[in-house]
Amino acid sequence: MDKFLIKIYGKVQGIGYRWFIYEKAIKYNLSGWVKNNPDGSVECAVKGIKDDIEKFIFEIKNEHPCAVVKNIEISDCPTNIYIPENFEILK
Repeated sequence: MDKFLIKIYGKVQGIGYRWFIYEKAIKYNLSGWVKNNPDGSVECAVKGIKDDIEKFIFEIKNEHPCAVVKNIEISDCPTNIYIPENFEILK
């Protein structure tokens, strides 16, 4: 299983974007979490099959009707980042 840390910048808070990410993660059977950051970005950690993660990233970048994604940073998830077995929305 692959693990990635993803940070999304743009108009991504206050529009149901974390719930959207949650639904896409469930669709692709990914585990992990998503949260809002104080700087206005949204961050998520995901674990799953690489092909499914790539589809997930494409959809969260392009398919939310109100989001304006300006940039996505994707990096290997550090080993000290906890990833639960299910997918969670953190506060």
